[in-house]
Amino acid sequence: MVLWRNRTFVLHTASVTLSVAGTAAAQVAVVFAVLGSGGSAGDVGTVGVCGLVPALAFFLVGGVVADRWPRRLVLVGSSTVSAVTQAGLAISVLTGQARLAHFAVAAALLGIATAFARPAAQGLLLRGLGREEGPRAFAAFRLALNLAQIGGSALGGTVVAATGPGWTLLADALTFAVAIVLGLSLRVEGTFRVRSGVVRSLRDGWAEFRAHRWLPPMIVQFAAVNALAVGAYELVLGPVVAADAAAWGLIMAFDAVGMVLGGALLLRWTPSRRAAVGGGALTAAPLVAMAFGAPVSAVCVAATAAGVGVEVFGVGLMTLLQRHVRPDRLSRVSAYQSLAGFGLTPAGTALAGPLAAWSGDRGALGVTAAVLLAVSAGIVGPRWQDRGDEREGEDRHGGKRAPGGRRA
Repeated sequence: MVLWRNRTFVLHTASVTLSVAGTAAAQVAVVFAVLGSGGSAGDVGTVGVCGLVPALAFFLVGGVVADRWPRRLVLVGSSTVSAVTQAGLAISVLTGQARLAHFAVAAALLGIATAFARPAAQGLLLRGLGREEGPRAFAAFRLALNLAQIGGSALGGTVVAATGPGWTLLADALTFAVAIVLGLSLRVEGTFRVRSGVVRSLRDGWAEFRAHRWLPPMIVQFAAVNALAVGAYELVLGPVVAADAAAWGLIMAFDAVGMVLGGALLLRWTPSRRAAVGGGALTAAPLVAMAFGAPVSAVCVAATAAGVGVEVFGVGLMTLLQRHVRPDRLSRVSAYQSLAGFGLTPAGTALAGPLAAWSGDRGALGVTAAVLLAVSAGIVGPRWQDRGDEREGEDRHGGKRAPGGRRA
């Protein structure tokens, strides 16, 4: 496959995949480390919030930085912060000195690093690929990340049980160290001329975001999927309605299988905009099944469909971004996307409890599914399709210099 001869893609994918696997394992380790140091479930939640709030605060700044500086260096910098942070936390855990404040500060630093790394990583991936190879590359990239997330979580539990959380955190620090080496091995993908300050850069990014009629509605759907299918369903309503840890674990396992199957499918098929929207709508399938009291086997089938749908939506959105968004504004647009996803997930989690108290657990699932499907139905129409976007995408990727930047 020609894709695997793309040095930037291979090194970038390896770097991000390794980091994701280590982070997934570390997330398991942090929970048990907090509890092992005398903390409570509430303390675990506090640590999670300490990581989320700084990420939300810095996402837009991270997008501006990634569009003004070589993105590989932004990734190297964020990996350095993460490696030092996790190594320090690991030492404090291994020596028995870790306190809640240590976990909170470490979570905050990792949240800031994520705010800079995520826009840079997506911008670098989109920037380094040709238009024809892009969709296959996105599918392969997401497939690798899903496998890393699944494997990292499973391995994290095993390593924590065998050696304790401290060594798992140290292993995560080592994955970031390797990511630094891989990042430094990347070729510079090109830089852009900076003609404005940070505030103007944010305004330009917002202007690019609004310039495509299809983009804001799809980001609304992206936010809805994160808030409702993840925040409300996966984190609250799903396990409550399942009422059995084994059954819920099985449902989540089939969801992961669906994501892997979706990734494999997308290696050979490029979804259109409407197919991507349909994929997002599929995430409501297990909510509908559980709302109507379907047996676990039927919910597992629906969860598999939802996993496939997530990948169709994700790859479809990334393909549209690559084809139509200016290269020198990719990271800022990605930052708006990440802000919508991360920002509304806690809102969905917070609203799930009151909604269940008002309409019952299954009723809350039904309402959540209905809203998610309504959002998807509302953006599938032709009025959201930009005229001339295909031509614009060709102009921007055909070798001509885009305003404000130069082609690498």
